[in-house]
Amino acid sequence: MENTRIQGFTTTAPQNVSGCSSNKTYHLLQSPFFKQGMLLVVTVVLLLGSAAVSQSTPEAQAANPGPGNSCNWYKVHSGDTLSRIAYAYRTTVATLVRANYIRNVNLIFTGQSLCVPYGSNASSRTSSSTSVSGTASSGLLSNGYVRWYDYQALDWSTRGQVTDLLHRAAARYGLPANLLEAIAWQESGWNQHVISRDGGIGVMQIMPYTAMGLNIMTRVRHDPYKLADNIELGAIYLRTLWNGFHGNITQVISAYNEGGWNVIHRGIFNWRYVNSVRSLMSRFN
Repeated sequence: MENTRIQGFTTTAPQNVSGCSSNKTYHLLQSPFFKQGMLLVVTVVLLLGSAAVSQSTPEAQAANPGPGNSCNWYKVHSGDTLSRIAYAYRTTVATLVRANYIRNVNLIFTGQSLCVPYGSNASSRTSSSTSVSGTASSGLLSNGYVRWYDYQALDWSTRGQVTDLLHRAAARYGLPANLLEAIAWQESGWNQHVISRDGGIGVMQIMPYTAMGLNIMTRVRHDPYKLADNIELGAIYLRTLWNGFHGNITQVISAYNEGGWNVIHRGIFNWRYVNSVRSLMSRFN
């Protein structure tokens, strides 16, 4: 497939939808000087953030402890079975299987990290699926550090909330709405309450070091564990890539998944991801 570009696409000043911080961010992204060094700066910041954070981040598997629960991470030792682990932690094999997406109860391996769900203080968390601001904690510390694998800080969401925020963000940053919708669906199925194996957070699967890098760049602190901030960060990142690749849709999609530096220096090698997003875009158009 040849790289394609949306023709005749222009950006307009955003409407005042979510406050002055979004307007400031948009105008910052549009400044000529900012556009010239955008891709290089973002790449350097994200790469340095990745290298620094990876040294202190514990290995963990993709897991979902369930509503109102957190993960107690257990590293499998030689001779362990799910039955023994469940007995030791006073839980059930079914709970471990469900929390860790285990397809075969006989296939756990030494060194594997398992999430053992435990009940957390849910008194300050709303159980309603329509709430996007009732989490008990924040994933963003006062020093700007974004926590890793903090299920307590995750917002819940509905598809209606997600699509509404995606459309608003697309309008603010002058991006095709179906691009945001397609990437969000590809990344998370429009689900905020999810953390991937590698640490990607929420709807847009924002990595903690990506969030920290974008917050430094825009001088606005967004918490990727919160639904609105997560989508905002994804839109800012896409606008950055859009500027850097001059609106080349194929390169923008690829860079969102593999990084702008890789697209520039190695080319596109994640065609399955790119083609899937483009197919989704045609459905959401």
